[in-house]
Amino acid sequence: MALEAFLTLKEKKKNNILNAISVCLHKTNYDELSVNDIVKEADISRGSFYNYFKDKNDAVETLVDSKLKDHFDQYLNAISKSNCSLFEGTKKVYLEVKDILKDEINITVMRNIKFFMDLVTKVFYSKEQEKYIEDIITWLIDNTIEGKETLNTREKMGNVFDMIIMLIVNSVFLYTIKDDDKEFDAFDFKLDLIRKGIRE
Repeated sequence: MALEAFLTLKEKKKNNILNAISVCLHKTNYDELSVNDIVKEADISRGSFYNYFKDKNDAVETLVDSKLKDHFDQYLNAISKSNCSLFEGTKKVYLEVKDILKDEINITVMRNIKFFMDLVTKVFYSKEQEKYIEDIITWLIDNTIEGKETLNTREKMGNVFDMIIMLIVNSVFLYTIKDDDKEFDAFDFKLDLIRKGIRE
């Protein structure tokens, strides 16, 4: 993850650098992406880059970390707008993420990170995300129907949240993005299996 010097930057500069990494991943395959590409696009020196990140992988991990936090915020918002239902909110956010990925830049960036699935898992379970995930689980227990009724312990909610996030990630990124009923039906079916599992 990013070094302390990056974390203390003003938000505007941080966002400019993260956007530059996204642009580079749109233009260049991950394997061919270089620190020079990022430095040029972000309009920073190599010295500054290495003051902010250990290497190229670190820079991309920081981008994924930022995107995850944005998506989690959208997720909690989607649940709030779905009568505080964890499962209805999950379906809503899945469709929203798919909609975001219809944009050529976004889908190219995701596809160009060849180890994306491993990277998402690594970042998701990282120490940097640990406190954030704990806060989300607390919010889910306190604010969802399922949290108040069937998932009212941290272990139960944590296990179901983990399954749901991995379902979203696998469904959206492992397969070609298509806007058809069959793909959604498959996601809906798997989500329903999780929902039935917690009722039994």
